[in-house]
Amino acid sequence: MKFARNAQSLDASYIREILSAANQPEMISMAGGLPASSLLPVQLIRATCESLADNHHLFQYGSSQGYEPLIDTMKQQSQHSDKPWLICNGSQQALDLIARALLEAGDNIVAEVPAYLGALQVFQLTGATICPLNSDTAGPDLNQLEDYFKHHNVKLFYCVPDFHNPTGRVWPRETRIAVAQLCRDYDVTLIEDAPYRELRFAGEQLGYVSDLCPEISIRLTSFSKIGFPGLRVGAMNGPTAFITIAERIKQATDLHTGIPQQAIIHALLNHAEFEQHLTRLRRGYQERYQCLSRELTQQLGDQIQFDTVEGGMFVWLKLTQGDSAEIAARALQHNLAVVPGAAFYPTDTALENHALRLNFSNTDPALFPEAVARLAKAL
Repeated sequence: MKFARNAQSLDASYIREILSAANQPEMISMAGGLPASSLLPVQLIRATCESLADNHHLFQYGSSQGYEPLIDTMKQQSQHSDKPWLICNGSQQALDLIARALLEAGDNIVAEVPAYLGALQVFQLTGATICPLNSDTAGPDLNQLEDYFKHHNVKLFYCVPDFHNPTGRVWPRETRIAVAQLCRDYDVTLIEDAPYRELRFAGEQLGYVSDLCPEISIRLTSFSKIGFPGLRVGAMNGPTAFITIAERIKQATDLHTGIPQQAIIHALLNHAEFEQHLTRLRRGYQERYQCLSRELTQQLGDQIQFDTVEGGMFVWLKLTQGDSAEIAARALQHNLAVVPGAAFYPTDTALENHALRLNFSNTDPALFPEAVARLAKAL
């Protein structure tokens, strides 16, 4: 059997690989980007689930674009209601459809580094070249971004402006305006991935970058972080010409996303207590974050540095000494799963060897003292 060259060279996901170890007894896992199981809004969709068997039409083939009531809800919540939506099997499929629709081998795309690992894998599979963009708490390096746009014939700019994975950073308003203008000036398609946006528990909610340049932007959203990751329902919107092509590719890929799952998500979004659920979720994550940050400061002191986050699921922990891959391996020996920073960089890119990504959303706050104590042993 001869495999395609790009498939053979595809890097494995460190996070998916480590999940088997993370599920071992006595293991405390802060590796996966999982929402809190105890905060999933099961009660809000119980009646809908019980009534599914009475709605036979939900078990038939459906439209490739998606379940019409869910699409209508998405349009009502969107500033640009004229931009069509496409429902996907999680926003991960949306990334795959974007890559299939817009990228060819050798095309250049820009992505902030460190970057979401799932996006890197999708882009790698197409044979595209990833141009790594430096960023900090003020957002991406705008001079470097314009240099890429000016000299490298860039096709796409992939970004996570709200509670970036893995760093948890948020772009300031001025950066959002500048990036939208650069994309317009150089006719570069902006891919705004926004799975964590609804998880803000402090600070000011800022506008979407894609709303500043709607004619050249595609927005991805996920119902995994505010609803149910196991249902695998996400969505994207963008210019009509793009959604038309993406829907055609989806037809060839999987026909459509499961209708019962979409009906459940639609019921969740329209439930009278949905906003209360979001409030509970944000408060729960704030409590987890505050507990973790307190333990990190008290137990590790000047061995680590980390920026304050105002939402999302992650802390980007910088180590003052030591190799993060070695420390992550030693942490496993102490029954703690974390992800080394190098996992979030494209192949052949200068790596971050002194950082760890810690997920705080899926850990019981009572376990954080012990989790940090185990990390201290690894350090």
